[in-house]
Amino acid sequence: MKYLYAPGCALMSYKPHLADKLKEIIESRYGKVDTILECCFTRPFLENGTHIITPCVTCASKYANIYPNCHVEFFLDVLAESNDFIFPDYGGLKMSIQDTCSSRSMPETQATIRRLLERMNITLVEPERSGIKAKCCGQTLYGKTDIDKVKSFMIGRASEMPCNDVVVYCSSCIMSMTQGGKQPRYILDLIFGERTELKDNIETWNAKLTDFRKKHLRKTGETYDR
Repeated sequence: MKYLYAPGCALMSYKPHLADKLKEIIESRYGKVDTILECCFTRPFLENGTHIITPCVTCASKYANIYPNCHVEFFLDVLAESNDFIFPDYGGLKMSIQDTCSSRSMPETQATIRRLLERMNITLVEPERSGIKAKCCGQTLYGKTDIDKVKSFMIGRASEMPCNDVVVYCSSCIMSMTQGGKQPRYILDLIFGERTELKDNIETWNAKLTDFRKKHLRKTGETYDR
């Protein structure tokens, strides 16, 4: 079986060293794995039977839908039940949560994120609209409406969070919570004990995503190097 690690274009555009840290954990369990950097939305060429490992909810959903003959593993499921990973202890710190749009049809994934928060001793204070009823952070509106309206939507969604610290598990949600004056706490930052900080504005962040996707667009049939 061929194993592929898909960190996702958003994580790679945000903090590629976190993707590397996660890969080390994955390889400690599976041995050497190849890394695929092409965005899942470009439908990269994959062989039937490939085992795809990803920490990205969108990637997990997309790969499962377009590659029925491959096995897709959302690696945070594995990490949440790990017996050998040492999680940081946040001492019961209260945080709210922004559930990414891609997870609305994946309640088991939302449960995994909450399990991880439990293991890190984080007290979750849910907003009124969360889980399968979560409201979009505003990122999906980018490019479809005026930038001021996108920013206004992001500020509005952030204002619905009961706590100043807001857990996110999509890198683009970092932008939305930041725009709204909240302190985003990205799940992998929490796991690896790092501060969440995104200095890009809405336009530069989306340009960075686009540039990364273009840079790693491959031709059909090309293989992936480690």
